[in-house]
Amino acid sequence: MSGPILEALIRANLALALAIVAVMLLRRPVRRRFGPLAAYVLWLAAPLCALVSLVPVHAPTTVMAPAVEFAATAARTVAPAAAKAPALATIVFILWEIGVALAFALFAIRQARFVRAVGRLTPLDDNRAVLRGEHVDAGPLVLGWLRPRIVVPADFADRFEGEARALVLAHEDVHLRRGDATINGLVVALQCLCWFNPLVHLAAKALRVDQEIACDAAVIERHPHARRLYAETLLSTVLTVNTAPLGCHWPAAGPPPLKERLTMLNAASLTPLRRKAGLALVVLVASAAAGAVWAANPAPALEPAVITRPDWAQKPTADDLARFYPADAAAAKAGGRATISCTVAVAGNLENCRVLRQSEEPYAFGEAAIQLSQIFRMQPQTLDGKPTAGGKVTIPILFSVPK
Repeated sequence: MSGPILEALIRANLALALAIVAVMLLRRPVRRRFGPLAAYVLWLAAPLCALVSLVPVHAPTTVMAPAVEFAATAARTVAPAAAKAPALATIVFILWEIGVALAFALFAIRQARFVRAVGRLTPLDDNRAVLRGEHVDAGPLVLGWLRPRIVVPADFADRFEGEARALVLAHEDVHLRRGDATINGLVVALQCLCWFNPLVHLAAKALRVDQEIACDAAVIERHPHARRLYAETLLSTVLTVNTAPLGCHWPAAGPPPLKERLTMLNAASLTPLRRKAGLALVVLVASAAAGAVWAANPAPALEPAVITRPDWAQKPTADDLARFYPADAAAAKAGGRATISCTVAVAGNLENCRVLRQSEEPYAFGEAAIQLSQIFRMQPQTLDGKPTAGGKVTIPILFSVPK
């Protein structure tokens, strides 16, 4: 079970990494030409490519040779020695699970510390939907995931007055209406699942920046006369390195993101038609990338069809059984059982045979069954006059002491 999961995880991370690299290269040019919202929506391509990498390509249906049994004889199963040792895939899967648990715990600790640092939350007197923290560096931000709320610092009324206060609240309201808190929660979940992929953590930081710039653009679009005041309000905000994993922050986490946001405020406004065209182009590019990833997915393996009435052309006789009977078992007058699995060739003969199980007695009944497989012949199955092959044959054989 761990093998297929690891294979899917590796495939999804390869698709995710390629999409992240492409988005990181395109986000700034897209923002300049089509606006911040288009650059923010462009991040949709990364998880979309990861998801479609898990969808198998539809494989063409083919008719396979029958899976049959030569004898209905039960046999005790002997587990191979190699199966008892832990497989490498299982060890890697366990390490991945431990990493996911540790990453989740780390994010949970960071969130709990931030919430504890904010202190007791009380509603504002003039706006009960906004909560005020106990400290001056607690926000403004949207805090939470399932039920996000706007949280402002203790000195919010003194630090932000008049129109500046309305601009800050408008920014946080855009976060709430767009569902950015939910998006950030999904990003954290992806960081936990892909804790070993550094590109995922780098993309999470860049996405947060594009998210804030897109909110800035939405506020300026509604208040085009307030660009200068909005920039001054950003500059007067207390910069902090402590951020909540589940939250959308008004203050920047450092000078570089703040510089990007101020640069956007000085950019010329785009026409509504150009912004819509940019969004349509971004969605088209994301869909095309996802389609390319899906087309590169491996096709699922086909299972052989089962035919309940096989047509044997040749089967071993009693003389054949006696000829390949283990000598030591014959001397001890001991019987046994063995079950083999083979592939049916085009001509009806058996190939690629292997022992599934055999008696626990110290006699080579499995090897004898492999030698008997050379005698079996099956009537070739045909489809439109052409032979079909590749089916699996299961043959349990009972060995009785030769007379």
